[in-house]
Amino acid sequence: MKREIDIEQLLRWRMERAEARAPLAPSAAYLLEIARPWWETWPERFESYARQLGAIRISYGYAMSELHHGHTGYPVPTLIARGDDEVESPARVLYMSVRDGRLRLRFQIEPIPRADHSFEVTFVSESGLRPILSTNAVLSVDGEYRLDVELPEELAVTWESLRVTDQMPFRFILRPAPEVT
Repeated sequence: MKREIDIEQLLRWRMERAEARAPLAPSAAYLLEIARPWWETWPERFESYARQLGAIRISYGYAMSELHHGHTGYPVPTLIARGDDEVESPARVLYMSVRDGRLRLRFQIEPIPRADHSFEVTFVSESGLRPILSTNAVLSVDGEYRLDVELPEELAVTWESLRVTDQMPFRFILRPAPEVT
């Protein structure tokens, strides 16, 4: 027995079932809220971190005399913030390239925090201690954190000529990256 099935009717029936089972779409306000950078969500926390970050002083000559693994690079003042636990540690920039508007950067922290496989890295301007951008960095097997992020055009032009041995125009705030589920 052959039954004639109207394909359009079948597709409409499937779409109605899918719509009935689908979760509600998030509101625009919620989407805007979760897209905000953390320093806008918690401005007091950022100001506290920025004050602490601004107080970090690194003696370049001393830092260069303690090179590990033969790596060179200018030390970047870094604050590692894990909730209430805040640790100051210089990050050593091992590789930096700005090409086609993208920043590719590798850095190392001594000692290497093996428990943190990824960090949310907030770049904070050296002058003014204002947030510049934020992205995630992932720990590689050789103990380096790596990141790759698109830069705003004005930053790309300014940072294109930087080398790892130059003093960097930024400082880091590292926060454990949220787990992806």
